[in-house]
Amino acid sequence: MQYHWRCWGEWQPENWELNLAVVRDGTVVGTQGISARDFSVRREVGTGSWLGRAYHRQGLGTEMRAAVLHLAFAGLGAQHAVSGAYADNAASLEVSRKLGYHEDGIEHHAVRAKPAVLRRLRLTAEQWRQHQLFPVKMTGLPECLPWFGLA
Repeated sequence: MQYHWRCWGEWQPENWELNLAVVRDGTVVGTQGISARDFSVRREVGTGSWLGRAYHRQGLGTEMRAAVLHLAFAGLGAQHAVSGAYADNAASLEVSRKLGYHEDGIEHHAVRAKPAVLRRLRLTAEQWRQHQLFPVKMTGLPECLPWFGLA
């Protein structure tokens, strides 16, 4: 909870992170985040997610990422979305591929005091348009645009 409170407390139009709950049949099963720095200039968002293990392999990961990509591209006018997954996280990498992301390099990290390779992924607005898998409906966004650094 502290992480979520920190995100809300530090929100600024030029540096924001929106974390959404993923609810299925009244139960929170995961989270989906979208963030940006200097979005009004860079037009790039980052995405990240967590999905409870019991809900893997049901299409939820793809659906929840598709929803925030719709917000980014159709709602906010993003030109790029970036994400990443550790090399051993085949499920996350597969979600990204389904949605049209392409490899964008690697980063070397330390996870639990062991080396780990993060695969960076990038999606352009055009690639997103070609890989829309789910219909998404947005309401109430125009009133929120100033919070995202948009007029």
